[in-house]
Amino acid sequence: MKPLLIILIVLISVSVSQATQVTLVAGLSLPPYIIYETGNGMEHDIVKEALSAKGYSLELKYVPFARVIVDYKKYDGAVTVNESTGVKGYFSDVVITYQNYAITLKDQNIVIDCLDDLAGKRVVAFQNATKYLGPEYKKTMESLSDYIEHDQQVVQVKMLYAGRTDVVVSDINIFKYYRKKVAGVSTRRLPAFHEIFPPTPYKVIFNNPHIRDAFNRGLSELKACGRYQQIIDSYIK
Repeated sequence: MKPLLIILIVLISVSVSQATQVTLVAGLSLPPYIIYETGNGMEHDIVKEALSAKGYSLELKYVPFARVIVDYKKYDGAVTVNESTGVKGYFSDVVITYQNYAITLKDQNIVIDCLDDLAGKRVVAFQNATKYLGPEYKKTMESLSDYIEHDQQVVQVKMLYAGRTDVVVSDINIFKYYRKKVAGVSTRRLPAFHEIFPPTPYKVIFNNPHIRDAFNRGLSELKACGRYQQIIDSYIK
């Protein structure tokens, strides 16, 4: 290829990149989904690569979670939202699904098939779990004598493996991510995941339907080629 042609291609590429930047609002860190400190995370990477596959670059604007649904109109959209937020725009296909579980250690053979099975057990959950997991969960937890919520989810994992709690209520990917990072206690024992909570699918909302459609095509390609699962596994395996 001639040098002049190479230079022209590079210049065109730079121009296209600058012209097609997509700026989305995101809540502050929720590892492993969005990691503000390092500028990555499984959700960040999926959105970035799906856009990149269709010629767009990604910039995230980080704001407190409560401001995501307020500020998204100022930019091209927002991540980690769904229709239940009441925001108006063009929703993508499902990008990521959050799935809370009641998590125990497998060798303890604890059976948990419903909320009532948590009776008599020591339970630790993420902060504001009684707000997010519904009135039945709140009612059940209020009846427990040993229930706490902790804002550092790595501490929840450590408590389970240190024998200081029987059950952790956590999103499965968050638990797996922090299981790799616990220090001072062995995490070799296998966890058991009890599916007593419904999954919550999350999407990207765009203010431009054409960008949304392009993103959906890129996301579909990521899933079809296996790259989507590769990204998820890179954070939790």
